[in-house]
Amino acid sequence: MRVERVKLHNFRNLRQITVDVSPRINILLGRNGQGKTNFLEALSYLALGRSFRTSRDRELIQFQQDFTRVSVQGRDARNEQFELSAALTRDGKKKLEVDGVPVQRHADLVGHLSVVRFDPDEVELAKGSPDHRRRFLDYTLSLCSAEYFRVLIEYRRATAQKNRLLKSRSSVPDAELDVWDSELVRCGVPLLAARAGTLGELEDLAREAYSDLAPGQGRLSLQMRGTVPIEDANEDPEDRNRIAEAFSAALVAGRGRERMMRHCLVGPHRDRLEVVLQDRSLRSYGSQGEQRTASIALKLAQGELLYERTQERPVVVLDDIFSELDRVRTEALQQRLQREHQLFIATARIDHVLALEDWDDLRVWVVRDGELIAVDHLDRPRLESLQEGSA
Repeated sequence: MRVERVKLHNFRNLRQITVDVSPRINILLGRNGQGKTNFLEALSYLALGRSFRTSRDRELIQFQQDFTRVSVQGRDARNEQFELSAALTRDGKKKLEVDGVPVQRHADLVGHLSVVRFDPDEVELAKGSPDHRRRFLDYTLSLCSAEYFRVLIEYRRATAQKNRLLKSRSSVPDAELDVWDSELVRCGVPLLAARAGTLGELEDLAREAYSDLAPGQGRLSLQMRGTVPIEDANEDPEDRNRIAEAFSAALVAGRGRERMMRHCLVGPHRDRLEVVLQDRSLRSYGSQGEQRTASIALKLAQGELLYERTQERPVVVLDDIFSELDRVRTEALQQRLQREHQLFIATARIDHVLALEDWDDLRVWVVRDGELIAVDHLDRPRLESLQEGSA
């Protein structure tokens, strides 16, 4: 897939933006706080109708404005045009459209625009919390399957309802908990099955990417530790029945502890994805170089998995990532991505821009005070003057 045009109105500090973008390499140059990440956030928003920075849509609306609108036009792998848009109001209303037709569910966006994001937080994926890696896996599977995204939303709602019930009083009757446990099993089994059925494939792709980035530096593995025992499960009906039985039994066994803690402790929301190198947990025992290389390998694997599942190359956004990597990793990542993906790169450093000036189909904008200024000639004095506002 390729994005062709991005239109923004009142999105954070970006008041009125319309840009026709390159099918290959797009660079946003600007100092911190000028709007580079806001642009990437707006582009990414239309993948699932959600921001990667906040769960509160009203924060996306420019200060003292009542609404924001984001629109992306592009072409898919069949060269068919698509247009996605989202309009948000400060009173909480949201309107999503696909090709000008309103859609009611976030899941209806799935399959139109996939975005893989590299930023300083994602570079710490292997080092970060289990919640971070679980969100990474959920995001990947949601982009692959509208059904996964739909049941994930339903599961999160059911978990929140059960948590409210557990916190509402010291002794909740079994009959009331049974109702929500049944809902957790209904929604949770597809999540557990999809994760189990995907983990091996994601591991193979991440292992290959790690080997390319760090030849001879060890064998990468992914391990899932959860509260529901589902060894060697996948997504076929027989295994789903087995997962449902195991999930129900785990909920019964954990009920006393859940009552005591007043919190839902059993289910896919407690899964822990661990990244292991040569039998060592990278989160606990990996060097910074190993952790960052493994994180990049996971993101590359995410892009490859999306392509294998959807036959569409995702758009890749890179937000000030090169300042987090050494020269060898930076060059390896750039060369691997620019061959196959449309890239949107945000950086505050002019030397990062000049290092890419020989790439084909390159377009550059300076971002200053919420405006995008197209650059038709790359030289350091010109870029410096545009950044400073003296041009």
